[in-house]
Amino acid sequence: MESELVSGFMTEHAAVVFVFFFLAEYGSIVLMCILTSILFLGGYLSINSLDVFNFIYSILSNIGFVDFNFFNIFYCFYKEFFVNNSIIEGLIYGLTIGLKSSIFIFLFIWVRASFPRIRFDQLMAFCWTVLLPILFAFIITLPCILYSYNIFPINIFLL
Repeated sequence: MESELVSGFMTEHAAVVFVFFFLAEYGSIVLMCILTSILFLGGYLSINSLDVFNFIYSILSNIGFVDFNFFNIFYCFYKEFFVNNSIIEGLIYGLTIGLKSSIFIFLFIWVRASFPRIRFDQLMAFCWTVLLPILFAFIITLPCILYSYNIFPINIFLL
């Protein structure tokens, strides 16, 4: 009787552990993709729409295609409605980081599904023999390039 209860419990709820494992795995994928888009792609920042608008206006005005009064009215409406509106600005920021993260999630799952699984010893050998020398090359090369072209990302002179 007791073995039937235990086996009945195991057959009814055997997939719960599996589901929680995959939820945790895909949750970590989403978290890593969001952090990657924040750290390496600028997060919620997108192309400044006023710069794009001014660029298009300069091109159209050079060829004589834009009426100045129409552009001025449209520009004032655009600036009031889209740029100075915090709700729309927050919506655009949220959509931007969501789009960047979604692209990374798609690429992550696509690469994961396309390539076969590699064993742990193959992964460690790849990391030690390929990725570590590339890391050291970047650590040495990038400061040399920045110093040789006198490009300093901060305003403090080190030498």
